[in-house]
Amino acid sequence: MSWITEHGKDMLAVIGAVVTAASLIVKLTPTQKDDTVLAKIIKILAVLGIFNPDGSSIGKAEEK
Repeated sequence: MSWITEHGKDMLAVIGAVVTAASLIVKLTPTQKDDTVLAKIIKILAVLGIFNPDGSSIGKAEEK
């Protein structure tokens, strides 16, 4: 558990980088199936509070 608290920011950075790379790859492919899979993954991450798909900061999201 201490490893997670020590490396939490690093893990979130990696998750953000993976989602960003996946978003770029999905935009380049002609099919829509991968778009729906990525949208579901982003939705799950948003529910968990790991990823904010609307691009606003966490503080702004809490104010709404």
